[in-house]
Amino acid sequence: MIRKAPLTIENALSRAAALCAKCEQCSPDIEKKLLNWGLSGNDAGKVITELKRLRFLDDERFAKAYAHDKLHFSGWGKRKIMQGLWVKRLPRDIIDMAFDEFNDDEYKAIAVKVIKSKIPAIKEGIESYEGKMKLLRFAVQRGFEVSLVAGIVKQLNSDDER
Repeated sequence: MIRKAPLTIENALSRAAALCAKCEQCSPDIEKKLLNWGLSGNDAGKVITELKRLRFLDDERFAKAYAHDKLHFSGWGKRKIMQGLWVKRLPRDIIDMAFDEFNDDEYKAIAVKVIKSKIPAIKEGIESYEGKMKLLRFAVQRGFEVSLVAGIVKQLNSDDER
């Protein structure tokens, strides 16, 4: 059986830096990887501190990129994005800060696009109560706020009646 040489702090730093250079990472994910690689908690903390100092790792930058990508590419609402960041174990202030750059008009336009994409799959039509509820449930599961979704569904329904 071939025995691997123990991972040094320098090797772990270079591996983690390469990982961070490929795509944005958050410090809890990197810490988890470092521990899985066999580094002690103290050494993992040193590597994370050095990555932050070298600006390879920035939780605020990660949170903004995550929120932007999930909104624009996945069609997620604020609530689902917030939950995703919470699962990553990021602090509440960083999670709240991730939404600072959201434009309300753009956010609503994406919500309308996501909701409209579901309409063809609703057999009952959006005029019926069941159809409206299906649209509402779909959009809320995607993380959009109930008040926003209800307004959009009402607007879409009134547009169809014209």
